[in-house]
Amino acid sequence: MAALYATGAFAEQLGISKASLQHYITILEEHGYEVRRNNRMHRQFSNEDLMILRAFLALNKHRGLKLKEAAQTVTDPKFEPAEILQHDIIPTSYQVSQFEDLSNSMELLATHIYGIEQKNIQLLTLIEEQRTQNELLIEQNQTLKQQFGVMMQHILDQANEPSYPVQQRQLDRVEQQNSAIMSALNKLNVAQQELHATPLPESEKQVKGLIGKLFK
Repeated sequence: MAALYATGAFAEQLGISKASLQHYITILEEHGYEVRRNNRMHRQFSNEDLMILRAFLALNKHRGLKLKEAAQTVTDPKFEPAEILQHDIIPTSYQVSQFEDLSNSMELLATHIYGIEQKNIQLLTLIEEQRTQNELLIEQNQTLKQQFGVMMQHILDQANEPSYPVQQRQLDRVEQQNSAIMSALNKLNVAQQELHATPLPESEKQVKGLIGKLFK
């Protein structure tokens, strides 16, 4: 008695999922392919079905035929699956599992690389912002240096101006005038004190004498 496979076991033999198998079988049945069913109407697959499905997948994946074109080919009464399979290497379920593991690992690696690229972009953005800030600080520093240099030059220019001795002489003259005024005031105070200290009859003479002394 020929070996029969349930849907799950048959999909495992082909290295595909049950959903994919059901999709392929539906296309084949639309093109007239018949699959054995038990009394519960569950599909049962034989080794012949296994050959047909492998040839169907080979035509689609290795020969570039569309699924409907591959279905038309394998449902042709003159079709010989061995002619297709002897020229194509059909992966086993173990090989498919290895391929899926490798595919998952590559997907994880791609995700990790993408994360690194995003971090690198953020880092480059921060570096560019820092560079811009450094340039602004350098410009501000140069401006301050220029302003300081202008201030120092202004101070030196003022110190070397020829008008400085003239200003000093004017200041000396003002101080001399102030000294003369203070001296006159002191003499006036002394005269007033002497005036109050002398008798009244003689005060007029002394006042005249003091005034004369004051304005000599």
